[in-house]
Amino acid sequence: MNQNYNLATNLPLRTGPASKLSEALAATTVSTEDLTYPDPSGPLAARQSVARWLQRVCGHGPVDPSLITLTNGTRHALALALLATEQWEPAVLVEERTYQGLRAMAQEMGVRCIDVAMDQHGMRPDALARSKKFGAATAVYVQPTLHNPTTATMPFSRRMEIAAVAEALNLLIIEGDVYSPLAWHGQPPLPPFSAIAPHRTVHAGGIGKILGPGLRMGWLVHPDAKLHGLVAGTIERQLDGLPSLWSSVVGRMMDDGTVDTLLDRLANAMKERAAIARKVIGPDLVTSGASLHAWLPCAATTTLERRLLARGVRVASSKRFVGSRRHADGIRLALGAEENIERLEEALRIVAEER
Repeated sequence: MNQNYNLATNLPLRTGPASKLSEALAATTVSTEDLTYPDPSGPLAARQSVARWLQRVCGHGPVDPSLITLTNGTRHALALALLATEQWEPAVLVEERTYQGLRAMAQEMGVRCIDVAMDQHGMRPDALARSKKFGAATAVYVQPTLHNPTTATMPFSRRMEIAAVAEALNLLIIEGDVYSPLAWHGQPPLPPFSAIAPHRTVHAGGIGKILGPGLRMGWLVHPDAKLHGLVAGTIERQLDGLPSLWSSVVGRMMDDGTVDTLLDRLANAMKERAAIARKVIGPDLVTSGASLHAWLPCAATTTLERRLLARGVRVASSKRFVGSRRHADGIRLALGAEENIERLEEALRIVAEER
């Protein structure tokens, strides 16, 4: 039996998307336009598809496709957003536990991360107001929906409070949002920051957490034409634009309902897996709806991670998500990387035994 279990990598289930993408590719005709230098913002038809998807599935109001830039995944989108902050002041306010990719990119770019305290609803507005006093940051990065790693989702009142502080302090809001299609499955969505404060929000999203990150299809929704032009210009200078084929295929799958069907299957499967995880590990495991990951608060996470690794189970300790001055205080358990549900249960039982 293969005893190497992956609870570390936040992946969706991939068998269904692989099959549907194969069918879509088989029916795709490559035109001469696909072989010219691409629009640095991405194919207009694909951007229109993304705009409709955001409104239909993710809680946005009407989205102007001319303010969307397609990117090489959401991480690329965030890097482009950080480039904008770098032009003003090389510092960004972040949640005290936040997406490790953002921290890594910021460090690589020389952008300092200033941690802001959180509670069970995400970033605290009072802490955000105080944190601005300790640095010259002109932007704040937030994950309001199914936060990575804690699974927290900001209620509407918290979103409004954070937006009000950002307005008072004249902060650009960089909104990281790859999980809202899963969060709002079967329930009315809460509006993203790009709907609450559209004039000061750069919204970074992508399809990787639904169809698989290997597609590398992300996007930025910009607050105005000036910032859109800046980002599109950066892509054009660096890459001459991005390949249009994948985004065109995915855009058609969004429009014909295929992605909605795959999302429905994934969400139902992740709800089932979350229930199994809580049953195996215990009620202190933090889960949220159809999230791809769960959060297990615990002390001595480094020791626990080492013991789990010795038994063949990889997890993501919170040391990956916190700044250097904070102690790790939990582990993130990815519930989708193991396609086989029996293997997932085996891995979860090992976590329960070792915790």
